Amino acid sequence: MKKYAATLLILMLAGLTGLANAQTGTTIIAEVPFDYIVNGKTMPAGEISVKVENNGQAYLEITSGQRSAFAIPNPDETARPAEETSLVFHKYGDRYFLAGVKRAGQNRNYELPAGSLEKELRASNVDEKEVTLVASLKMFGK
Repeated sequence: MKKYAATLLILMLAGLTGLANAQTGTTIIAEVPFDYIVNGKTMPAGEISVKVENNGQAYLEITSGQRSAFAIPNPDETARPAEETSLVFHKYGDRYFLAGVKRAGQNRNYELPAGSLEKELRASNVDEKEVTLVASLKMFGK
């Protein structure tokens, strides 16, 4: 019984450490005037909240209206820090895809991998445009 209690205590402490680490990061807020797709999920126009968290592997939690999605971005290291916080979208016809996140003053930005629909549109040679929306940045956590 003591062995079980000790194991349970260790697991609880490990879980609390993970929770404490999960509470650190940044939140990016922007007003998006169009519906868009992220990780295969259509998100509504309106205020978008993107939580950028990094616990060894960065991940994004995107919330817009009543919908939310998670994405694991590819880090994009640049020589020059981003001048402003922004969200980058790829536009094909009337479809938008969240493609990147930039944080002011940071050399590490995040690119979202193209999903199957975006790859299909690229392969069909649909004109692609890049749309950048300026956003605000909030820090949270420790």
